[in-house]
Amino acid sequence: MDWMCWPRFDSEPIFGRLIDAERGGRFELTVAGARVVSRHYRNASAVLVTEWSGPLGEARLTEAMIMNTRTPAVVRVLECVRGQVEVHLRYAPRRGLPGRTEPAPFTLHTAPSLKLSTSGTWKGDLATGERISTLLGTRRSPMTHRVAADLLGRTDRWWQRWCAEIRCGPAHRDVLIRSLINLRLLTYSPTGAPVAAPTTSLPEEIGGMRNWDYRFSWPRDASVGVAAFLAVGKHQEARGFVDWLTSCAASSEPGIRVLYTLEGATGAPEREVRTVSGYRKSRPVRVGNLAQEQHQLDVYGWVIDAIWNLVEAGHRLSRNSLRVLSQYADIVARDWRRPDAGIWEIREAPRQYVHSKVWAWIALDRAARVGHRQKVSRQRVTAWELARDELAAEIREKGFDTRLGAYVRSYGSEELDAALLLLPLTGFEADGSARLAGTVDATWKQLSAGDPLLYRYAPGRDGLPGREGAFLPCTFWLLEALLRLGRREEGLRLFDQVLGLATDLLLLPEEIDPSTGDFLGNYPLALSQAGLVHAVLEVQRVVDD
Repeated sequence: MDWMCWPRFDSEPIFGRLIDAERGGRFELTVAGARVVSRHYRNASAVLVTEWSGPLGEARLTEAMIMNTRTPAVVRVLECVRGQVEVHLRYAPRRGLPGRTEPAPFTLHTAPSLKLSTSGTWKGDLATGERISTLLGTRRSPMTHRVAADLLGRTDRWWQRWCAEIRCGPAHRDVLIRSLINLRLLTYSPTGAPVAAPTTSLPEEIGGMRNWDYRFSWPRDASVGVAAFLAVGKHQEARGFVDWLTSCAASSEPGIRVLYTLEGATGAPEREVRTVSGYRKSRPVRVGNLAQEQHQLDVYGWVIDAIWNLVEAGHRLSRNSLRVLSQYADIVARDWRRPDAGIWEIREAPRQYVHSKVWAWIALDRAARVGHRQKVSRQRVTAWELARDELAAEIREKGFDTRLGAYVRSYGSEELDAALLLLPLTGFEADGSARLAGTVDATWKQLSAGDPLLYRYAPGRDGLPGREGAFLPCTFWLLEALLRLGRREEGLRLFDQVLGLATDLLLLPEEIDPSTGDFLGNYPLALSQAGLVHAVLEVQRVVDD
């Protein structure tokens, strides 16, 4: 275990070797002289199993973050299943980053009780049937093999019940369920807030400075999760996301911030931690994210669209949620002409980004739909519809380049933007529109990083030094766009290609280096996991037809 923040996603890391190889700390259980022959989750579960084979025997490690406990706990059980194996244990936690408060108390319990060296190590032999059980947590009572087995069994059953409620078609069902589990694992249960990624400062360019802290909740990402969970019948998770989104409105200034803490508060200012070496020497290591200070107009569209999806699924909004939605729509109707930082959080002067305008249009359109279903004054709904139609006319006039035959990145620009691959899913243009097909084709051609990968925008056009990799969610957007446009074979081919990019645990990164296939950026990324869910659902729709 090279990375673990305790007791929350956004707490200090107690194991931080991932970004500080020399002093970061880790918790290691290995079999000396053996090789890993298999690593997999149990079926429909988040219990992880790793199997080793060595010259004298075989061993199995079973581990999980335990569900339904008041405080976080991790159980790991290493058992010799044949012959004899030599086990090495290393427990070297890091007690917090310099200048920060200590993490919540935690203790390593073992069965049998092991006497670790002063450096936190132990080694010994296990014969067939013998095991070492460990529990990392705040437990005060003695640890036993039976306790460990009971906790793992309880967790396995929790996930089995959770997965049994998923409603979906048969095509790639195992892929869909696994990605939904991964998405659920990225959710902070006490508030229902999804974390964008559980890591900080994993670089978009090895050795570069594009290293950001993603241990926050972006309303945009949360909204994608709402649609994913609703589509498979997981209404409780979807409702939890929306409740969290609306609670954020009550705990901060009017309007939607780009990101929040997992409790819905404003995040701490971005700062650099100079005493940490960084992942493969990639610096700076950052804590906090400057993006929270930006104005991103599209966020309103994502949030209001998520609320509309909940209403369309048969849920009635509470008075508070309806009030919040109305406030958000009023802000968009008033401010949609204002330039913003865009979906990609470019750290330069704001622009009139076309993607932002389209999602402002979505905010007004979906708010009006909700207004017709629930008790919103006719005068208010009419104002939203008038602003929506005026905005649509401006987008079609200023956001489309007739020479390219495509919608472009910003008004007056000839640059393309992979975020506009979402257009076929929005209803902004009629099905079969030549403008949709032209935008998809031009974007795919100009931003391709080699199938199935795409760049977010032309490399080097974001005001930062260095380069970044291909942004994986863009591949899912392209795949969905092709299938929505009726281009079945192209879409299914892309789907097969992207499945080959995932790890053996179906975990997906933020970016991929097109030249090497290496994962880049924070990992695993909730937006990528949700993108895979939507891609599978779209494939199922096409295959079932």
